[in-house]
Amino acid sequence: MIRFFRSLFPSRWVVLVLLFLLIRLPLLFFGVPATLSELHHMLLGERLHEGFVLYRDVYDATAPLSAAVYWLLDSLFGKSYLAHRLLATAVLGYQAFLLNHIFNRNQVHPYKSFVPALLYLVFGSVFFELDVLSQLLLGQTFIILAVSNLTAISKEATNAGRLFRAGFMLGLAALFYLPLIWFLVLGFFAIIYFASNAFRSILLMLTGFMFPFSVVFTLFLYQDATLPFLEQGLAWSWQFKFTFVLPFWQVVKIAAIPLTVLLLSFLSLPLVNLGLNYQARFLQFMLIWVIVCGLVLISGHDGSAKGLVLLLPLLGYFGVFLFSWQGKKVWLAEILFLVLLAGVVVMRYNPLGLVYAPLGIEPQRVQVQDSPLYQQVRNERLLVLGPDLNYYQHNHLGSPYLRWDLAQPYLGRLHYYDALFTVYQDLRKNPPTYIVDQQGLMPELQYKIPALFQRYERVGNGVFYRLVQ
Repeated sequence: MIRFFRSLFPSRWVVLVLLFLLIRLPLLFFGVPATLSELHHMLLGERLHEGFVLYRDVYDATAPLSAAVYWLLDSLFGKSYLAHRLLATAVLGYQAFLLNHIFNRNQVHPYKSFVPALLYLVFGSVFFELDVLSQLLLGQTFIILAVSNLTAISKEATNAGRLFRAGFMLGLAALFYLPLIWFLVLGFFAIIYFASNAFRSILLMLTGFMFPFSVVFTLFLYQDATLPFLEQGLAWSWQFKFTFVLPFWQVVKIAAIPLTVLLLSFLSLPLVNLGLNYQARFLQFMLIWVIVCGLVLISGHDGSAKGLVLLLPLLGYFGVFLFSWQGKKVWLAEILFLVLLAGVVVMRYNPLGLVYAPLGIEPQRVQVQDSPLYQQVRNERLLVLGPDLNYYQHNHLGSPYLRWDLAQPYLGRLHYYDALFTVYQDLRKNPPTYIVDQQGLMPELQYKIPALFQRYERVGNGVFYRLVQ
């Protein structure tokens, strides 16, 4: 199969697309339940579609351009998990072929092929959580577009436009997922390796990078949301509070196949003969990319399998060296790839439930739990006093408090007057129909803000409170 994709005949990319869809689509239509990340994205898009302003009326740390995508999807398709997953599939496919085009155009490997795209698409389907339309997946598209401009730099007058576009794409990437700002470091090294007049080139790239930030800042300024944007959209991402949705070792087990391929690819580098000076410089550039990926992962806050998206460009580049055996040894590459492909399919589909349990992987930690507890109320506007988003799966967000950690400065400080006043202002105009009191806060809220919370009565002995007047 590897030998088949070493050719650039048009039939190869058609077969590649069909293979990708064959691996990917069955699980999209008939597979696992929705993930909590997808539910979060749809709640955010729905709230923004209702006319509320990000950060000011919805307490969330989602980057502004990613939030705009979720808003657009809700405007077009409503609360549709399938729409999110199909778009994620299309984005991943576009990234794979764009990166493959960059490698072939610049001749960064000893031969041109579709192998980088093949590795990108196969390992991008290793686990169902990679089907999520995450901020990281959206932002990585613009990282690859920036690399396309950075690595094609020449000494001609067109240099300036390419550098500005590269910086602009890096700025867009950071506005989709702020930790991607670390790729500015990669941009600096790209200028050193591929450009002339480094100081002027860096200024051009930085100018392009700041341009989309200035536009977004101006938009929030007109919406009277500048301070919330600075606090939640920018400053919050640098608190380095890392939360593992999946335990660390479970993520490592899921990533075992792509990490093994990456390690074997690194070990095969001494056996590779890079003939062109450009190819040697591009190898150094990709090694810097490895370090930057580590910085992005450390700066992120959501420890789950979604972060594997960052490894895909590295697998697409370094993996080619692993499968570059020639002559009589080519059958080793074929067998190795078929074994890896089978491993990816088994990890993705967990046949007969025989994979996740022995490995100690708990996919339910990232999935929406559709238990009777969460179905007591449907199609109502909720405020959940707690971190459990499952209550929203059949309902709508009825307050600004989408993220419980960002609500803590208010609902976690009820002994301060300013916190009580903010809660009252947030809810008085459009109070939710139901409140789910996971944290046992309602008695204190009813005592300290009676004008608002005395309007709710408890439903039975459970955690639900219903608005009655």
